Amino acid sequence: MLNKKRNYVNLSIKILLIFLIFSHVLIPLVLGSNSFNSTSQIYNPELEISKFSKDDYKAILNEEKQALGNITINDIDFNELEIDFSIENTSYPLIWEDIKSGALNITQINMQFLNTSEPAIVDNMNENIEDNNILKVILNESLMVELNSPTLGYLIYHSRLVPCRLLQFFVDNGTNVFELNNETDYSKDNDDFIIFNYEDFFKNWPSSEFKMYLIWEYELSIDEWQLNQNLSNDLIIQDQIQNFTVEYHYYFVLTGKKYNLSVFNPIIFADNIDVALTVNLPDRYLLSDHILELNNQFININDYLNSNKTIDISLTEHFSADQSKFSLNFTTSFTFQFIKPLRKTWAIDRLIEEIDIRERIYFPSLIQGPQHIYLKNLSFYEPTIYFEQVLKNSSLFNRNSPYFYLNTSLTGKVGILVKVPYLVVGETCPFIIKYRSTQTLRLIITDNIKMPLVGAYVEVYYYGQKYGTYISTEEIQPITPGNTNENGRITLSAVPYGNYTIRVYHNRIFLKESTASTYNEYNYIYTTYPHFPLWIIIFGGINGIILIFGLIFYLKNKKLR
Repeated sequence: MLNKKRNYVNLSIKILLIFLIFSHVLIPLVLGSNSFNSTSQIYNPELEISKFSKDDYKAILNEEKQALGNITINDIDFNELEIDFSIENTSYPLIWEDIKSGALNITQINMQFLNTSEPAIVDNMNENIEDNNILKVILNESLMVELNSPTLGYLIYHSRLVPCRLLQFFVDNGTNVFELNNETDYSKDNDDFIIFNYEDFFKNWPSSEFKMYLIWEYELSIDEWQLNQNLSNDLIIQDQIQNFTVEYHYYFVLTGKKYNLSVFNPIIFADNIDVALTVNLPDRYLLSDHILELNNQFININDYLNSNKTIDISLTEHFSADQSKFSLNFTTSFTFQFIKPLRKTWAIDRLIEEIDIRERIYFPSLIQGPQHIYLKNLSFYEPTIYFEQVLKNSSLFNRNSPYFYLNTSLTGKVGILVKVPYLVVGETCPFIIKYRSTQTLRLIITDNIKMPLVGAYVEVYYYGQKYGTYISTEEIQPITPGNTNENGRITLSAVPYGNYTIRVYHNRIFLKESTASTYNEYNYIYTTYPHFPLWIIIFGGINGIILIFGLIFYLKNKKLR
């Protein structure tokens, strides 16, 4: 019975020893197999090219054109306008003789401004409005005609102002006022002079004088009319949504003309008529900081800016038709936004050809500000694309979006400076930079003693989104680098310049988040994952203790034999 018990104990000891030996060898191997048996997946260049479907973006402006508002004339002072009906017309030499002899005498009673019949206007939004830089005004000229046995029974006449178009013609015989018919009662010659046969019209009327009332439409022009943005101030985009205060310069020259007595210079500027006018600026309620100059003299804007934000120039300013100059500086504010950008890349990034031809697609928009004034000269720094990488740039509306080389020694920046196409409020103008991504991102993942960590799973993020063939805030087509190889390495080729976020996992357990950069030759990411020999020490120690206790147990039982 005792021998049987001893045999049972010996067998138990042998089984325990065999179990300890196998556990000592197999357990570390099983634990280590998670690393050494993992396959390494390197970047696969055979990527499916992503497709991009453009939304229905519509241009509000079809040309780079500012609205200029409208200008109307409120009054005209003719006090110093020379009234001389004896403008020589070589087609009627006998009339000239009657004028010189005093047989026919015409004097002006008055010249009166009635109203503006057609303002000058430029609108860049309303296609139903025809742009026009000609101001048309209605004038009433009253004349006294005295007859002292003239040779001829008719006269010719034209206003001193030109171009003038006769709208209505009245005569007053002292008793009645008659409106003349241009088909039967008078005519015009090739120079648009009135030919009035008063003798035929009045028949045998004995009076030696009568009055004429002429309603003219006179044209003045708004020359050099322009609205220009001050481009000396750089407007640098630094946020997805950003407000800009922008300075503009508004300018025009008022020009009117008149007949001259000189045969060699028959038409000159109307230097002796003063004009009162109203300037109605585009989006005037959104403008501020006005600085006004009239004929190169600074004027206190508070004396001219009305409560409705129009600007009135009175007759006392002597703003004449002899090319007087109106100059106004003002500021206005815009709110700019990149639509759903990938952080500070301000864009969607996608692969379009081969393994390294990519596109950066930007969606700039103006969401607030004047609706009739466009904004340009917006720019931003793009550090992740270098000048030599750019293959092509274009915009959906064929607007200019140039880019410029950034010199590190001068600017302290690298990459390119990109100009955004001009924009108007309510409009999004997509534009694209096509470039070649030439960089390589090299990662080395290590364990807690900085030895290569084999089989670690890695995710790569670019500006907060998984890096891939299509990167945006709404949709991605990620590239999965896979697991580290036997050297703990993962390599991504043909990536853009910049910084990346790296997330490391092992056995589906998150280990660490770190940053990596294409500017580094290698990016080392140190994790706290235990080094493999540590498991050997731990299990070896445990097994050693068990073996010692087993040996003690064995020796005690041996003495009992």
